[in-house]
Amino acid sequence: MDLAQAFRQNPDGSWSCVAPVTLEHPKGRVQITAGSTFTRGKPFMGVDVAEWLDQAIAQYEPRKPD
Repeated sequence: MDLAQAFRQNPDGSWSCVAPVTLEHPKGRVQITAGSTFTRGKPFMGVDVAEWLDQAIAQYEPRKPD
């Protein structure tokens, strides 16, 4: 499943998982269940998932300038 399909960014900048997914992160695999929410600066299994998603999804969908 594509990351952009598995996660939704919330208005406060956090990310919510909408479908189960396994992330292939440099620190290892991270399995995430639907309903999990991630905020920058709060690591999950040693990974700042929100920060990683900000960077990873930006590669697929570059943000438009304000």
